[in-house]
Amino acid sequence: MRYLRGCPILVLVLACAKEAPPPPPPPPPPPTYMDYAGTWEGAATMTGTETPVPLRLTSTPEGGGWRMLLAGRDSIPMRVSLLGDSLVLLSEPYQSVLRAKVTVQVRTAAVLVDGAMEGKVIATYASPDGQEVVLGTIRATRPAPE
Repeated sequence: MRYLRGCPILVLVLACAKEAPPPPPPPPPPPTYMDYAGTWEGAATMTGTETPVPLRLTSTPEGGGWRMLLAGRDSIPMRVSLLGDSLVLLSEPYQSVLRAKVTVQVRTAAVLVDGAMEGKVIATYASPDGQEVVLGTIRATRPAPE
């Protein structure tokens, strides 16, 4: 009989208990080289420069063999890696578009945002006076099919 006295309280506690919220959905899988593969048209805007530098980034369909194309220039090979959700590109040194007779090497780290590639740029200029690092941004989209 003694055990039955505590039963109404136990039933009441169980009836009033809140249901545990469902667990959050798992995060989306990280992007792959295939997610970035193809052609991207956009521009890099460097700090202290009003005019963006138009560019085209291309890769093989599998996401390798990256190259940067600047107007009136030979294509520039880029090394590529994926770090988390970012595509990281490192150019070979080339003659700067913004500074005459100065070599520059650029690094970009970009993520996919609503179908566009957006991120940061670090340009390292090698001049007779030494190196100068300038920060900027990049935004590129896939060109519309013809």
